[in-house]
Amino acid sequence: MFENVDANGLLGFLDKGVKDKKVLGLIKSALRSSSPIFNKSQIDRGEDFRKKKKKGTKKKKILNENEPKPDPYWLRTFFNFAPEEATKVPSYGHCGILSPLLANICLNELDQMMEEKIVEFFRPSKVDSIWKYSISDGSHNPSWPEFVPSSGKEKTRKMDYIRYGGYILIGIRGPREDAVQVRKNLIEFCEDKYGFRLDNSEVEIDHISRGIQFLDHIISRRVIYPTLRYTSTGGKIVSEKGVGTLLSITASLPQCIRQFRRLELVKGDKDPEPLPCNPMLYSSQAHTNAQMNKFLETMADWYRYADNRKKVVGFCAYVIRSSLAKLYAARYRLKSRAKVYKIGSRDLSRPLRESSSNSVPEYSDLLRMGLVDAIDGVRFSHMSLIPSCDYTPLVRNWAPDHERVLQEYSRLQDPKFFCELLRSIKREGLVLPQDEIAEIVWDCKTLGIKRHFLGGESNGGSS
Repeated sequence: MFENVDANGLLGFLDKGVKDKKVLGLIKSALRSSSPIFNKSQIDRGEDFRKKKKKGTKKKKILNENEPKPDPYWLRTFFNFAPEEATKVPSYGHCGILSPLLANICLNELDQMMEEKIVEFFRPSKVDSIWKYSISDGSHNPSWPEFVPSSGKEKTRKMDYIRYGGYILIGIRGPREDAVQVRKNLIEFCEDKYGFRLDNSEVEIDHISRGIQFLDHIISRRVIYPTLRYTSTGGKIVSEKGVGTLLSITASLPQCIRQFRRLELVKGDKDPEPLPCNPMLYSSQAHTNAQMNKFLETMADWYRYADNRKKVVGFCAYVIRSSLAKLYAARYRLKSRAKVYKIGSRDLSRPLRESSSNSVPEYSDLLRMGLVDAIDGVRFSHMSLIPSCDYTPLVRNWAPDHERVLQEYSRLQDPKFFCELLRSIKREGLVLPQDEIAEIVWDCKTLGIKRHFLGGESNGGSS
């Protein structure tokens, strides 16, 4: 969606939030310069516009003084594991890494419009025991079933909205006519605000019973029939069968296998076989395990809300552990994975030995010099060590921590708000940290001791 926005429209959105003319001038000059728009998927396929280098022996590159260090292996591996929605990265003129931020500023208008539509669309039902009066009453937990009538017009109408980059997903609880109307409003809004028209094929409407894939997760619905037990007015315990629906978010295991196959860590589709992790061939065992542990921890956090989190993360841990076992078998000449597991244990935390000698290559040298580098075992070697799905309710109008800090900082720039905050601190009798530090420094310079400590001594001496 962000590829269709022109420079003039983007500058119009920037004028609403950015007041610094110097910053606007720099961004305007970067946007005016013509530059080809490409994305990360084209770079991975080699479709960039740089000149092709001749094949030859690669020399080790020495970084310049101000040149940034390359990303570690685990981070590059996770970026290559990214889903299809994350492969496209906007590029506006010569803005560089500022382009994704400009795209989010531009699409912020769409987010605000959808937030207003969500409040307008919400209509609770009296027979629905989950929803009460307001969409922000905090009474709903998505991990609990929603007991709703199987048919009729008395269903709760509700809308949800998710955006990742230029991809959006709108969930509507209601008839198909409401979904068609929302799509019409979305197309009209994009045409009015951004100057381009979306086709109906670009904004598809699917039922949740078929399963909707988004960010390598499949969103579907499960119908359950729990037994409801409650106490009636006469004190009698009543048991009734209810009908409930659960929102199910499942990680796509076939997509996970395809991503591993693209990284050349497995081969095959139905019965994938792990391959040795060749990029870490010349790294030590401690460094290799540490890199893979960071990758597995990131994968476990990525599949945090998946119902099959244990299954998918367990499969990832199996692939990584088997790949490292094959790598160590080739590096230490142990011939098979079984010998690697026998010496290094299941999580590969013990130092491995070569078959030709009894010395440990890198571990014995570090031990002799007194610099023992502890070897951490590969994470999630057992299913019980894998965290379960996180069913914590999602908060509406969520904002990341860095955005909240920036909002508080921008509020402090307002003199009225700062003076009111200072008056409230003095009114409550509180002490600013800066004032307390200044008093401590002054007392240490003049008296050589803290004032409250000196007062405590004098009181103790007089008593």
